[in-house]
Amino acid sequence: MSKDSTYSDQARVIIYACVTDLPGDPQARHTTLGELFCEQVLGRHLNAKLQLSGYDHMYIPPDFDSDQPKKKWFIYDLNVTSRLKEDELLAIPHVVFLASRQNDKW
Repeated sequence: MSKDSTYSDQARVIIYACVTDLPGDPQARHTTLGELFCEQVLGRHLNAKLQLSGYDHMYIPPDFDSDQPKKKWFIYDLNVTSRLKEDELLAIPHVVFLASRQNDKW
């Protein structure tokens, strides 16, 4: 997935991040990370609003709101129109990222 790809393509994006590196409200970390990824990598906004034309589905890991520096896997299914069945999920690209910060930059 890149800014050059078609934004209507379905993909599963998996991001490994330290929860305390995510700024803002701890209860919104999954959304914050999704927004950061979509804006910085894809050049678009996170589209979490459920709609028939497509949306970005987020899977929320346990302890995502911890005040301890726990590392978690955040999973996003991009541009889906419903929950994917196993065969549909296996047919779309999977991309894995390691998120890290240096001097407040991702």
